Amino acid sequence: MNLRQIEAFRSVMRLGSMTAAAEVLYTSQPNVSRLIAQLELSTGLVLFKRAGVRLIPTQQGQALFQEVERAYVGLDSLKHSAKNIRNLGTGRLRVAAVPSTGMSVLPRVLKAFTETRPELTVSLHVNSSSTVEQWVKSQYCDIGIVVHPGDVTGQQVELLAQTAAVCVLPCAHPLAERAQITLEDLQGQRFVSLCHGDGTRSLVDDLFEQAGVERVMAVEAQYSAINCEMVALGMGITLAHPLVARDYAHRDIVIRPFKPEILFPTYVIWPTAQARTRLTEEFVDTLKAYYKDLSEASSL
Repeated sequence: MNLRQIEAFRSVMRLGSMTAAAEVLYTSQPNVSRLIAQLELSTGLVLFKRAGVRLIPTQQGQALFQEVERAYVGLDSLKHSAKNIRNLGTGRLRVAAVPSTGMSVLPRVLKAFTETRPELTVSLHVNSSSTVEQWVKSQYCDIGIVVHPGDVTGQQVELLAQTAAVCVLPCAHPLAERAQITLEDLQGQRFVSLCHGDGTRSLVDDLFEQAGVERVMAVEAQYSAINCEMVALGMGITLAHPLVARDYAHRDIVIRPFKPEILFPTYVIWPTAQARTRLTEEFVDTLKAYYKDLSEASSL
């Protein structure tokens, strides 16, 4: 089986005759007939029944045609990717991120990034920092956004931003009337926390332990977004990234500054230097600009 035989078969199936197929392929009808015969011989399949001058595809011919069309869809995708590679450095951008960033910042940044690149295909994968790190190391993803970088070299990690945590409370909570919430204010309060094993959870727990402030650990969840939803339902108080909290501002919550300041860092994890592309660098530049605008807006 070779590509010329497949092209002849596909043309006959699509156009309904060997004469029409020959015109499209810029060859003769006998040559098309010979190619079809060679394809039947090499595959051991009977692809057509001859009824006078008409060709009737067999069930085997129809089945093979479906597989051929799937292969050509893949080839069309490769052509599309090649065009994007010429224009952008790659036809696809695969971004991995932790939930706090992947569910709040990145959809907004990707919207701005893709508006000027309408033919770009983007994949966003959300998981824990350790999983994001592995995805980037294996080059399953082109770039990773994490809060706590793990086993990466200095050349592979870059600090993007540091953002102060906010306190998220139910609207009806007595503390909601205060302009700012302190560590001591949360003594004895029902607290909605991230799950054990999360780096941010450890950071917050250490701060409360050092201050001798005891919370009522009411409930915990894997993602800050879920915690904010539980706060809206009156299940307790939480500390969250302000961008995550902002997405729940329309719910029955209030968002207040928290002291002492707890900084949530955001890092970019790159693959090896050889695997960097112009597209990923341009994406990180867009991400940096977003955080810069956010920082300037919050300081006004």
